Amino acid sequence: MNEKISANEFRQSLDRHLSHMKADPWLAQRIIASERGETKVKKKLSVSMIVASLLLVLTTVALAVTGLYRVINWQGDVTRTTDLTQTPGTDTVQAVSEEWHVDSLNSFISEIPNEETAFAWYNNDDGSIKCSELHQKQIPISSIEWFAEYMHDIRHLSVPVSFPEGNVTYCYGKVFMECKAFGKYSLIKNGQSGSMCYNRFLIDESSSIVTGYDLFFALGDPENGTRYIIRSELHDRTYEEPLMLREGETAKKVSIEGMSDALLIMAEDPAYPDGLIMQRKLDEPVQLKQLPLNNRLEESDDRNCQYEYITVWVYNCDDPECLLELFSAE
Repeated sequence: MNEKISANEFRQSLDRHLSHMKADPWLAQRIIASERGETKVKKKLSVSMIVASLLLVLTTVALAVTGLYRVINWQGDVTRTTDLTQTPGTDTVQAVSEEWHVDSLNSFISEIPNEETAFAWYNNDDGSIKCSELHQKQIPISSIEWFAEYMHDIRHLSVPVSFPEGNVTYCYGKVFMECKAFGKYSLIKNGQSGSMCYNRFLIDESSSIVTGYDLFFALGDPENGTRYIIRSELHDRTYEEPLMLREGETAKKVSIEGMSDALLIMAEDPAYPDGLIMQRKLDEPVQLKQLPLNNRLEESDDRNCQYEYITVWVYNCDDPECLLELFSAE
C-alpha cells in the first residue's frame, strides 16, 4: 500500500485519468440522453465524479476494488453502502476487454493543444457511445504565485486565502475553460481515425470563461513531503451524496466561511490522504454553452451552473484541520 511514484509519474497519471473530468461529471449521461431522445437525466450518485477524485488522490497507493464503500451526505452521515466493482451503468467485463479503446483515446487527447477543446469517442454497434474522452481548453499552472494572480479576479471559483508555510518544491496544475452562453467558437475538425470519432473546437478568447482548476503542490521532498491536491469545478446541480468513504475513514461536518457545506475527511491509514470536501452555491449562476461535442449532441445555451464543488487532499500532514486554514481567513 506504500508504493511510491515520482512527481513526473504523478503528473502523467493526472493528465491520463482526469483530463475529461473537469467541468461536468454529468457530460456522458447528457450525451447518452440526447441520443435516446431523453430530455432529462435521472439524478443519482455521481460515480464519475467520485472515481475521478479517487484517481486523483490515490495515485501513490493501490486502490482496492473489493468490499463496500460507505456513501455519506453533507452531515457526514452514512446513507448507504455500494460496491465499486459494480459501478452503475458499467459492464466491468467489457471495460477490461476494451482497454485498448481507452488507451487510444488517451493517446489522442494527450496530443491536443492546450487552446483547443476536443471530444473523442468510440461507438457501440447500435451507434451509442462506448467510451469517450474530453480535452478542455486549458492553461498550465506554472507556480502558486502565477495561479494566485491569475485567479484573483475570478469570483465564481474559490481559491485558497492562504497557503501553508514552507518551501514549495513542486507545483503543477491546469486552469480549465469553457464557452460562455451565446459565445463564439469554431469547429476546426470533424473526423475519424480508424473506428474512433472526434470533434475539435476553438473557443474565441472573448467567449472563454474559467470553469475549474486542478492544483498540486509539494512542500519539501516532492515524493515524501507534504503534498496538497486542490480541485474546483462548477456544477449545474447540488450533490446530496458528495463522497464515498473507505474503511478507516471518518467524516466530520465543519464550517467554512462562504461555503454552503463542508466535510473534513480523516484517514486512519497514513497511506491515504486527509481531505476537505466543500460545496458553495454561487451568488449568480454561470451560464455556459454546450458545444456539439458528439455528432448527435446539438449546440445549446442551457447550461446554468449554480454550484461550485471543491476537494482538497493532503498527504503526510500531522493535523488534518490544517486544511481548514487554506480557505478560512484568519
